[in-house]
Amino acid sequence: MRSLVLLMFSLGLAACQSAAEEPQSAPLASDAPAPNASAPPAPPVAGAPPTFADVVEGARPAVVNIFTRTKIRTRPHPFAFPGMVPEERSRESLGSGFLIDPSGRVLTNHHVIAGASEIEVRLFDERRFKARVVGDDPKTDLALLELEEAKDLPALKLADSDQLRVGDWVVAIGNPLGLTSTVTAGIVSATGRKQIPLGDMRYQDFIQTDASINPGNSGGALINLKGEVVGINTAVNAGAQGIGFAIPINMVKELLPKLEKGRVERSWLGIYVEEVPERLAKELGVEKEGALVTRIVRGGPADAAQLRPGDIILSIQDSEITDADQLAWVAGNIGVGEDVKVKIRRGNQDAEVAVRMGALPD
Repeated sequence: MRSLVLLMFSLGLAACQSAAEEPQSAPLASDAPAPNASAPPAPPVAGAPPTFADVVEGARPAVVNIFTRTKIRTRPHPFAFPGMVPEERSRESLGSGFLIDPSGRVLTNHHVIAGASEIEVRLFDERRFKARVVGDDPKTDLALLELEEAKDLPALKLADSDQLRVGDWVVAIGNPLGLTSTVTAGIVSATGRKQIPLGDMRYQDFIQTDASINPGNSGGALINLKGEVVGINTAVNAGAQGIGFAIPINMVKELLPKLEKGRVERSWLGIYVEEVPERLAKELGVEKEGALVTRIVRGGPADAAQLRPGDIILSIQDSEITDADQLAWVAGNIGVGEDVKVKIRRGNQDAEVAVRMGALPD
């Protein structure tokens, strides 16, 4: 009896194996779904808002169109008569910005207004204002404008961009390609993006988003679901679809008092630095964080404090240094003439050096 059961079990296994090895035949026409049958709708993404309409309705009135006119003097014709004055022409361009207070202060990108001889700002309700540049900073691509004879205007609240997380929903509002008040939505794809090739922008800490950002959108607002500004739309990667960058609003808030004074004066240590090589970090028993000094500028603040090439800068005042880019940002915002304590690793020893910050040369 037992032998019979084992035989039947073996035959069953063989049949299953044979069936598994046979190629599956294509479904018959009668097996296909009926034309009128519909698949059940996909469930909504957890946490996704059913609509962005309320957020957009509250924020859009504070996002503005910026029109600029730049005078350009053409080169004289090589066969022109002596004494002929070169012809002067004007070039018009447009961008975006947003109001940050009811009195008419507008944040935008430096490249939107660079070289402009005339600036006009148009609001969502079609009102137009002449504007002047209060202050700008090419190294962060920021500019602060002030509207003439403006009051009681809608304004956006500035959020804490350090609270952003990868995957958070964001909405970009601007005027791409001259299309007023265009709205796109997406998520935060990454934070802390650096070394993006964007002209003279030395200080970078970008928010990366897949919300569409197109030419003319520069200077517009990137907002969260509370309608607060988390970033300024700055650039789109022309070589890749769905990749845009925004300046985090906390960086802007740090520089705003300096922009209000007309220009951003930066302090410096007078050194050249690079990332700490992993091999060197292991030899010295330190983490890879910090910045390795490669060159000292003669007569600069670091030279006076007797810093040396090969020193690893670990912190300035209470700010721990994670990499060379962060060091440049922290050192630049301490203030010219300020006395600071710089913690370094020299060989296998930690040391603290007093440095008086100098002014970063133009």
